[in-house]
Amino acid sequence: MLIFCIWWAGIILEFVLLLRGVQGKLLRRFPFFYSYILFVFLQTILLYCVHHWSPSSYPAVYWTCQYVALFVGSLIVFEIYRLALHSYPGTSRMARNSLLFIFALAVAKVFVYQSNGTLSWLARAPAELERNVRVVQAFSILAIVCVLLIYAIPCSRHLKGILAGYGLMVATSVFDLSLLSHFGNSFKKIWVYAQISSYLFFLMIWLYAMWSPAAVPVPQPEAPPEDYSRIASDTEQELAKLRLGFRKAAR
Repeated sequence: MLIFCIWWAGIILEFVLLLRGVQGKLLRRFPFFYSYILFVFLQTILLYCVHHWSPSSYPAVYWTCQYVALFVGSLIVFEIYRLALHSYPGTSRMARNSLLFIFALAVAKVFVYQSNGTLSWLARAPAELERNVRVVQAFSILAIVCVLLIYAIPCSRHLKGILAGYGLMVATSVFDLSLLSHFGNSFKKIWVYAQISSYLFFLMIWLYAMWSPAAVPVPQPEAPPEDYSRIASDTEQELAKLRLGFRKAAR
């Protein structure tokens, strides 16, 4: 009974989050984030129906949806990079290309090293596949957080909320999936409750961050240092003297 209450609470929070996104005209600004919320919203309803009407099909449907959710969730990481570094287009493009390369390597490792060229490994160990992708996401999020803190790049409250919620979700998933891989079926029931309960917390973070409008911060250009200004002034004076000397020589 408790798990169904948590399930329906998640559906309600997702619906409210989507509704506020439409009302606040945020869908165009955060297309991947809201695509992820919409997909999880539909997935939750689908899984609820499958669990109620065809419990035997639930594992296959769950992991199929989970693979799609992993892909859409990875797009959120790209969206975070694009929005956080929008004032630095060259750096943003390089970072996103690097992320794409890293994700491609992670997928290649799964198919080449784990599955030995076959798809049977996807059915044998889906939790391990999800954990590998989550680890790549975690390091990607950690990297952008370090860049934002070191270079004091301003972010809107909306972007901070998306980053905080998704970052915590990825970190929690890596931890839970590592325990599941280690303890196996003995941890599965606890893992299910931990997963859906923590997801409610992440939804509340996103709902709080996206509830009201927030201005997009514009990075202020730094004033040139005093020594640089003095050198520029001295150089300008020297150039003026040279121009005057050339005019006298021409006469």
